Amino acid sequence: MIISCLSMKIGIITFHAAFNYGSMLQAYALQHYLLGLGHTVEIINYRSLAQKALYCHVLDVSHVRNVRNLGVRLLFSPCSIKGLIRKWELFDAFMSNHMILTEEYNTLESLKALASEYDIVITGSDQIWNTTAHDFSEAYFASFVSDKTRKVAYAPSMGPTPENQDVEYLKKLLQDYYAISVREERTKLFLEQNGIASQVKIVLDPTMLLGQEDYKSLISSKPLVEGRYIYYYTPGFKPRHEFLKVADMLGEQLGMDVVCDYPYISCKQYKHLKCYSEVGPSEFLNLLKNADLVCGASFHLMVFSILFQKPFYCLNGDVDSRMNNLMKMFHLEDRIWSVTAPPLSVLDNCSREIDYSKIFPELQKKREQSVKFLYEALH
Repeated sequence: MIISCLSMKIGIITFHAAFNYGSMLQAYALQHYLLGLGHTVEIINYRSLAQKALYCHVLDVSHVRNVRNLGVRLLFSPCSIKGLIRKWELFDAFMSNHMILTEEYNTLESLKALASEYDIVITGSDQIWNTTAHDFSEAYFASFVSDKTRKVAYAPSMGPTPENQDVEYLKKLLQDYYAISVREERTKLFLEQNGIASQVKIVLDPTMLLGQEDYKSLISSKPLVEGRYIYYYTPGFKPRHEFLKVADMLGEQLGMDVVCDYPYISCKQYKHLKCYSEVGPSEFLNLLKNADLVCGASFHLMVFSILFQKPFYCLNGDVDSRMNNLMKMFHLEDRIWSVTAPPLSVLDNCSREIDYSKIFPELQKKREQSVKFLYEALH
C-alpha cells in the first residue's frame, strides 16, 4: 500500500554508517520507500568520531582499541585479516552505492549548517535513542534543526532496556517533535507512562516497509555457500559462546554446517562452525535467503527471516525487548529459544513449521498502519 502526498525535501538521520547489517539495511529501506513516494530524500551523513572509531578499517592504527585487536589477530589468526578487510570494503561500498548521502559531518555543531535545509527531518530507525550506546549523540533527536523544520520519529529503538534511560533528559529532547513513533511496545510505554511523550505510535522497522521482491536487486542470483547449511548471526565484537553452543548443537542434530560471518578466534571447539567473513549487507541477505535454517540473537536477522519465509530460532528472544516484541507481534513466541532452558526440549518445541500464510496478512495490516503514520506525519 503506497499513499502519495505532496513532494517534500526530507532528511533522514540514523545509524546508516554503523557497519552492521541491520543498521545499513534499515536506512536503505526507509530512504527507498520514501523515494518511491516521490519525495527528495537524503540520508544525513553524520558519522561521529566515536562511531568512526568503532567501525574503523581493520588496518587503521589510529585507535588504541583497534591496535589491540589487530595485534591479537596477527598473533592468533593472521589468515582472518584479509577477510575482515574485504568485509569492511563491502560495507563501505554498500553505503556509497545504495544510499543518497549528504557530505560527511562529524560533530553536532557542524550539523547546524543543515538547520533549515529540509522540510522534514526523520529520526530513526535502529537504536538511535539508546542513550547508553557508545555512538549515541543528541544529533539523533534532530536537535540541530530550526523551528521551521518538522521533526518526525520513525521507529527508533531505545535498545533492550528502555527503562534505563534518563526521563528528564528525554523530555527536553522530544518536546518539539511533530509526530513520534517507535519500534517496540516497551519504548512506547516508557515514554507515555513517564510523561515524556504522548500519542506514541508503534510502527514496523523500515526494513518491513519493503517486501522480499524489493530486496532482490541487492542479492546475487548465485548462492555464496553451496549445499545445505544453517546461517548463524549475532552482532557484537566478541563471540557469544552460550549462543554458539546452541548453533553447534543444531548443526549436530540436523547434520549441517553452521555458517557464521566472523572469524572468531576462540571458536575452533565448535565442530560444525564454518566461517564466511567476506560479508556486507548484500551478502548477509544472500546467506540468509539460501540457508535451510536461520538462528541467532539479532533483531534484523529475525526480520529478514520473516520476510524471506525462513525457518528460524530466535536466541535470547525471551530477554531482549526488541526481539521479544517482534515475536509477539507475529505470534511467533514458539520460535524463541531461551538459553536457560534445556536445549533438546526447546528444539522439540520449535520443531513445528512456521505457517507464513497466517503471518503475512498480519504483516500487511501492520505495514498499512505504519504507512498511515508516515502519511499523516509528512502531509
